[in-house]
Amino acid sequence: MGVKLGMIDLKHTHRIVVKHIIYILAAIAAVLFLFVSGIHCFFRFFTGVPCPSCGMTRAFLSLLKLDFYRSFYYHPLLIPALITAFIAIHMDVPVFKFNKKVCTVYIWGFVAVFFAVYFFRFFMNSIP
Repeated sequence: MGVKLGMIDLKHTHRIVVKHIIYILAAIAAVLFLFVSGIHCFFRFFTGVPCPSCGMTRAFLSLLKLDFYRSFYYHPLLIPALITAFIAIHMDVPVFKFNKKVCTVYIWGFVAVFFAVYFFRFFMNSIP
């Protein structure tokens, strides 16, 4: 068992911090690789069809500029996707006390909605 400081298990906290750093570095490396290679999206590059997450990067950049309208235009599920990613990454963290069954149902429900929105946008030809 790790060293306990009050109610905090330092070994477990260290693992969580390391996991977050790895996720962030992997995301940065993936984005850098895509932009340096000029591909931007593997799915679209190899199939010629927009992927389910097409527009997410532009939506995120618009959200950082507080341009909510343009963010929603680029991808309407950006904020729910960020919430879902947070829950998926943190559902095993004891301090949050997430119910794993509820989180799992929420995540799978989000995946279903995500693909439903993708197919709607795809068939309506509204993917920017």
